[in-house]
Amino acid sequence: MIDAAHGHPRTHGRRPVRAALLVPLLLALVAACTSDSDGGDDASATSGSTAASTPQGTDPLPPLPDDVALPIVFVHGFAGSAQQIESNAMRFVANGWPEDRIVAYDHDGAGLEIDAYAAGLTEVVDETLAEFGVEQVYVIGHSRGTAVSNLFLSDPAQAAKVAKYVAIDGRECPTVVPCLAPTQPQFPGQTHVEVATSAESFAAQYEFLVGEAPEVVDIVPQNDPVEISGRAVEFPANTGREATLDIWAIEPDTGARTGDEPHASVELGPDGEFGPIGLENGAHYEYALSSDASPVVHHLYLQPYIRSSAFVRLLSSEPDGPVRTNTNTGEGHSALVITRMREWHSEGDADVLEIGVDDGEPVDVITDFVGNDGIGLHVHDDAATPGETTLAPLPYFSEQPFQTGIDVYLPASPEADGTITATNLPRGDASRPQTLTAPNWPSSGHTMSFVFSDFPVDGAA
Repeated sequence: MIDAAHGHPRTHGRRPVRAALLVPLLLALVAACTSDSDGGDDASATSGSTAASTPQGTDPLPPLPDDVALPIVFVHGFAGSAQQIESNAMRFVANGWPEDRIVAYDHDGAGLEIDAYAAGLTEVVDETLAEFGVEQVYVIGHSRGTAVSNLFLSDPAQAAKVAKYVAIDGRECPTVVPCLAPTQPQFPGQTHVEVATSAESFAAQYEFLVGEAPEVVDIVPQNDPVEISGRAVEFPANTGREATLDIWAIEPDTGARTGDEPHASVELGPDGEFGPIGLENGAHYEYALSSDASPVVHHLYLQPYIRSSAFVRLLSSEPDGPVRTNTNTGEGHSALVITRMREWHSEGDADVLEIGVDDGEPVDVITDFVGNDGIGLHVHDDAATPGETTLAPLPYFSEQPFQTGIDVYLPASPEADGTITATNLPRGDASRPQTLTAPNWPSSGHTMSFVFSDFPVDGAA
């Protein structure tokens, strides 16, 4: 829903009323039994999904009492979105938290109007209190979201609405409510965004809110069919992307579509919202955004979903916005953005991220990337050195917060009959390679995103 005063979307885990089944966001620490379900589609979905191997699934823990599992309102930071709560929302729900009691307050990720965002948070909190008939909520803020939350809490009338507050790697805790402040020094080796998404941070947050340690911290496949809901948004403003969303089942090894019809097709309104949409557990999909307003199609390739999620964010950009205008485009090469809600490390315990084209020798794009604060990696051919891979920083993108740009020549073909493959060996868990593959779409009419999960997904290759 949209806040009338500020245009801020408020999204949470509640499935729309039209859904025939409320599917919880599930996970647990130990595999239980084998799922015999093939996933499910909503009314807009059509057949065409490629069968994936049946996973070992787990069931959720019994629901927590309502007076313990108060609604959570998450407030993201600069250049953030609800994507920073997605994995930990899965963990909360696995431990018995009702999925509809986790709310994300999406607001402008690039602005600095803290007063306006605090006013928007007031409206989101009030809506949440009214919806669930409760007197208090929990608030979790991250980074700049702690500045928004602290300003909100500075009003005694607003502070009275908050039972507990988690301030992740940002402003110090206020004294007006019980507060926990997870920071990087408390989690050695973790960086700013990672502190918001990691299992270790989740465990600390859960214990603070509930009063006991969680039984579940690992994200593993669920028994029930996977359903996703979320928004397509213009990064970083988090305004809705009004477009057609086609979700295609694809071959994991090539990224090629497996059928003539999409698995699901949805017309997105001004808020960019979609779902619920049933997916096959562990299967690979392409999420294609297109509109009559632009000839450019945005192809997003996400790691397979093994749990349901109500906080999917398809980060896109305006056809004439700075991301597109600063990307070197052409018929002969592809342009790629690689994101993960866990910083890419090039120093210390580093990630390996290799990009290969067809049978060419893969190149590790992390090798010459300087720093440990990048979330979005823009990878394309630098206009200054056409047809060459220099791994040099790309102009504009290397100057943006939480982003960088890397010069890699990715040959494209008009029919996109070649492949581009990215394989990540995650730091701390290099034995579990994570791979995404897509056709080599020409950047003249296409933009591409690879979205890696912030936790390893076994069997994702």
